[in-house]
Amino acid sequence: MAVKPEYNQNFRIGLNAFGFTRNNEYFNDIADGYTLFGYHFNPKLVYFPAEFVRLEGGVFLWQDFGNNRFTQVRPTFTLKVQKKNYALLFGNLEGNLNHGYIEPLYNFEKVINDNLETGVQFLLTRERTKLDAYIDWERMIYPRDPFREEIAGGLTLEHTLWQTDSGWRLGLPLQFTAQHKGGQIDSSDLPLLTVFNGATGFNLEKKLHTRFWQSLYTKNYYVVNKEFSNVPQLAFEQGHGLYLNAGVQTKLANIMLSYWHGQNYVAEKGGRLFQSATTSFLHPGYLEPDRKLLILRVLTDVKLLDNLFLTVRFEPIYDFQNPRFEFSNSFYLHYNTDLFVSKVKQ
Repeated sequence: MAVKPEYNQNFRIGLNAFGFTRNNEYFNDIADGYTLFGYHFNPKLVYFPAEFVRLEGGVFLWQDFGNNRFTQVRPTFTLKVQKKNYALLFGNLEGNLNHGYIEPLYNFEKVINDNLETGVQFLLTRERTKLDAYIDWERMIYPRDPFREEIAGGLTLEHTLWQTDSGWRLGLPLQFTAQHKGGQIDSSDLPLLTVFNGATGFNLEKKLHTRFWQSLYTKNYYVVNKEFSNVPQLAFEQGHGLYLNAGVQTKLANIMLSYWHGQNYVAEKGGRLFQSATTSFLHPGYLEPDRKLLILRVLTDVKLLDNLFLTVRFEPIYDFQNPRFEFSNSFYLHYNTDLFVSKVKQ
């Protein structure tokens, strides 16, 4: 959501189109295998009342191929105030993959299945520090509603501890998500639910000064989960995990090898493969307290036009507890631009 001084008093038309296909060839008892295939389309009218303010409204359309009806039709609205080092958003947030979460905390597929986040967000960008803090109001309740109010939120932070001119960089990441389900005016018999997931560790990167080999990196996290509900509702009240990654960025692809060892780990927003409690409707109640995975990720981003990108992912997975190879493959087309319409005369 660009805010530029030269856009002051501009009316523009925004277009955000996202085509996706993702095929999960999973046969384990934790996460079901399935295919996602369709598109999101979000046209919007944008006005810049000042050189640091962006106001936009539109409609979000989501259609899965093979379904003659739209899966979702929702209005969108964002007010963004942006200064030199920070931005404040109200309405639809810059969420999902923009947060920069690791997958044990935040499911990559939310960019398809739960694309819109609504609430308030604060972004801070400085030379050595990047922060994203937000509240996502997921479900509103009114008197006597038969369901609970649902609120989510979190924070991602990375601070550069050490950086050299030769290309070395050491970063300290901190991430957490929190969910709360409850309320005082609903008629639901379900008790309050409060859940926390967090991660910290270190990221070490070395830039390579060649045309093909661009960088080497390792990203390593210790992950925890804790339920604070008065009446426990999840399969495990607390757990933890170790998430180790090493990779190389080349001109053609980003190749990363990941190791996950989780014990009693559950995360309502996290990737399904990393859970110790099943998310599968085929195997309800299945638990795997000690879960170990090895994941190879091959990721390619191709710039087709200035605002059009193609992303291809191939991710074979080895499950140590249930020895077998599984995989997912996907590609995405993303087009996002603003088109000038007119300028308000002063």
